[in-house]
Amino acid sequence: MRYILLFTILISVWTGAVPADMDAGIEAYERGDYGVARAAWAPLASAGDPMAQYFLGHLYAKGQGIARDHGKALVLFRASASQGEPYGQFALGYVYEHGQGIESNAGEAARWYRSAAEQGILPAQNNLALMYEQGRGVARNYVQAYYWYVRGARSSGLNPTKAAANLEHLIGKMTPAEIAVAERFLDKR
Repeated sequence: MRYILLFTILISVWTGAVPADMDAGIEAYERGDYGVARAAWAPLASAGDPMAQYFLGHLYAKGQGIARDHGKALVLFRASASQGEPYGQFALGYVYEHGQGIESNAGEAARWYRSAAEQGILPAQNNLALMYEQGRGVARNYVQAYYWYVRGARSSGLNPTKAAANLEHLIGKMTPAEIAVAERFLDKR
């Protein structure tokens, strides 16, 4: 999850999507000064900024610059996710999948992963594909797993190599007919 936070920061800075007053928190985080990052992001998160809520939730989830508190991380991730922030949605899916601060719920994890995956978040695409492959939280569906692995493998995101390796493993489980259906499904999207 640390790599996802760093990737989010880099993309946000590169695209200019970060409010100017959040810069101090990002710079502090990159230096490893998590207390300063928390102090910069906390007022923004309290004011309802979904990216600041995600960042602050990450600090609580990892115990960086503050005592680890999965309950507070959950509240912040929920607030971020409910505003449509894809990284907040991914983080909330992860929390549900792993039962951090809440009882594990694979169905809720899949729901939040799907929201983030549809917005192009590579780790969410990979995790959702894996859930379809294993039938956790969703009905086992190799065609859906194939679709999400391919989307992840085609991405220029965090680690498309992992999605490609997972896709190769899945193909070994599929019949030629299932692969043909999956390819047709991809063509329609």
